[in-house]
Amino acid sequence: MKKKEFLDALSRGLSSLPKRERDERVNFYREMIDDRIEEGIPEEEAVAGVGTVDGIVSQILSERPAVVKEPRRSGAGGKVGLILLLVLGFPVWFPLLLALFVSIVSALFSFFVALWSVELSLAAGAVGGVGSFFVLLFTGQFAPAFFTLGAALVSGGLAILLFFGAVAATKALGRGIAQVARTLFGWMKRKEKNNDEVA
Repeated sequence: MKKKEFLDALSRGLSSLPKRERDERVNFYREMIDDRIEEGIPEEEAVAGVGTVDGIVSQILSERPAVVKEPRRSGAGGKVGLILLLVLGFPVWFPLLLALFVSIVSALFSFFVALWSVELSLAAGAVGGVGSFFVLLFTGQFAPAFFTLGAALVSGGLAILLFFGAVAATKALGRGIAQVARTLFGWMKRKEKNNDEVA
């Protein structure tokens, strides 16, 4: 038998081994045959000198420790443990979760109330400033009138800029709330589907 035939047959015989271990064993016998050939022994004699494929495979497989596969555990034990943990931990995790949720909602609500309050204040300042400009102008107070008009224009410009930012932030919040609602709804739907499949 030629070296290639021998090594191919050996690899097939050891196909039950992990690839790395199989390659190591085949390479060991390849080097052994190559050493014999370098010593001047003809290839077929060098191959015959290492033993038969069946004998080598039997020896290698018998030397390996028996692998005992543990029976697969069903996921029921893990689910029961998780449910038990959730139920027993409820007095701890639920108030913390609720406090976190309320804090986040309160912070977001406060931010948007403050944002729109500043927007309305700037807009009111612009309208009031224009009204004051005309009152001061008709009473002959030109310097304060033009100062008030400048302040009203600045206030109006800031109100316009802030309006676009406030609208964008409000839309982003609306999209975020909608995404959270969709996620929760999808989670509840999947949970319901899983419960129906189990039943």
